[in-house]
Amino acid sequence: MSHGVVPDRLARTTRTAIAPLARRLAAAGVTANAVTAAGGTLTVIGGALIAVDRPQAALVAVLVGTACDTLDGAVARAGGGGTRLGAFLDSVIDRVADAAIFGGTAALGASLGFGLLFWTGLIALIASSLVPYVRAKAESLGVSATVGPGPREARIVILIIGLFAWAAFGENELYLAAVAVLAVLAIVTFIQRVVHVAARLDAKEGT
Repeated sequence: MSHGVVPDRLARTTRTAIAPLARRLAAAGVTANAVTAAGGTLTVIGGALIAVDRPQAALVAVLVGTACDTLDGAVARAGGGGTRLGAFLDSVIDRVADAAIFGGTAALGASLGFGLLFWTGLIALIASSLVPYVRAKAESLGVSATVGPGPREARIVILIIGLFAWAAFGENELYLAAVAVLAVLAIVTFIQRVVHVAARLDAKEGT
């Protein structure tokens, strides 16, 4: 599966690095669903912290929350494989987490009277929800739709970079720039996936 602008080697290295921790958690009886829930909760808290202009605390919450989002799959594999319930929960909680982050971003823009941040957060929220929707709908029709430069992994990396810059330098314009970049990538990915799926379905129906 493509990771967009995130190098595949980095994704593989991350999975290899967390495998020992995942095995220890699975051996201790920690379930993948529990890790998923913990990660989602922390990321939602991170979104709330963004909304109240607390970038340092938001960075910590989002970092740990997204680490859990990476770890849950490894815990599932270490525990003998994932379940359909686990896949369902993971997808739903990812959508909730994204909504919290970008909703918090829009709320911050509104509270500061920073219209550009408000609208960028809102666009990122909409575009980030459309990307996985297209993939899910395509797969329900028997077509793969993992193309595009902005899958969730790439968007999260860009978001964390923006949060780090905001926390380190105290300039929310740096965070705005990161959110704008990921919003553009999400829009491009959405369009690319729609075109890809339409072409595949048209080819199938034409045979």
